[in-house]
Amino acid sequence: MRQTRRDLGTMAMVVALLALLGACGKPKEEPPQPTKPRTDFAPEDFGIGKQHTPNAACNREIDALLDATRLCFNQGARPECDALQTRNSRDISRLKGMRRCAA
Repeated sequence: MRQTRRDLGTMAMVVALLALLGACGKPKEEPPQPTKPRTDFAPEDFGIGKQHTPNAACNREIDALLDATRLCFNQGARPECDALQTRNSRDISRLKGMRRCAA
């Protein structure tokens, strides 16, 4: 009987020790670092140089707008670039809808 109590006490102590080690022994995970926005966009990433419309002059205007946006993103000024991209997207849509660009 005495042997059994000692064995139970020892087992209880071992279980408690393992639980303590399990809770405290885990290395703390570092929070993930936010990724830095890209600043190495190539002209192809923005579709510069492709045929947007049948009109070459309109394509050059669109490419200029796309390149301005690309250069902004390459400099890393994110909020300003998002606003510029919105404005330029509106201008590009307007250009693509113009009669002179469609022919």
